[in-house]
Amino acid sequence: MTNLKNFYLTKKYSSHMYEGLIGKFMNISHQKMENCSKKKSKILEIGSGTMPHIKYLKHDFDKYYIIDLFHELKNVFKKEKKILFKVYNGKNIPFPNNYFDRIIISHCLEHIIEPEKFLIEMKKKIKRNGNITIALPNDPGFLWRVGKFISANFLINKYYKFSKEFYYYLTAKDHVNSIFGLIPIIKKNFKKINFETYEPFKIKLIDLNLFYIIDVKK
Repeated sequence: MTNLKNFYLTKKYSSHMYEGLIGKFMNISHQKMENCSKKKSKILEIGSGTMPHIKYLKHDFDKYYIIDLFHELKNVFKKEKKILFKVYNGKNIPFPNNYFDRIIISHCLEHIIEPEKFLIEMKKKIKRNGNITIALPNDPGFLWRVGKFISANFLINKYYKFSKEFYYYLTAKDHVNSIFGLIPIIKKNFKKINFETYEPFKIKLIDLNLFYIIDVKK
């Protein structure tokens, strides 16, 4: 946990992921999660890290909650009047059932040990006709592996002080779920799909895109 915390909460990580070419792709990923202008009263974002999705919203809201594993994020969000932050244990969402109109989980489900249990937990927390918007990296798809190779060999030394071997170790330890496994698990538990998209090249093939985005309905 310490290594992952040190990795994800640094300004270097934010710069690495949200500047330059990688930043452009990450912005596309967030933008493509939005296709609704209808107001959602209560929104929950899970695992935002230091870069929450809130600025990409295309609809109004009353309350925007974030839950994350790292209590240090309290200091990051304490000045954000629109964000209500809570620490959670990574398994149980600390809110009543049927509470949220929308849940957003961006580049997070691939880290969760028992993704199906967590999907069921999220489903309990949204209201009837509420939606869950999920963005995932296409790991270990071909194009994703190419991007990872470029990061490991040309970008890691720019932002961090560890070797490419440690970078491979860290990401292998953290990405515990394959995109090829997550998609059928999501579709088994959610029969109502509002939209799904493969980004950034739109071709309906995991190997030829970097991200997969799906919005499902309870």
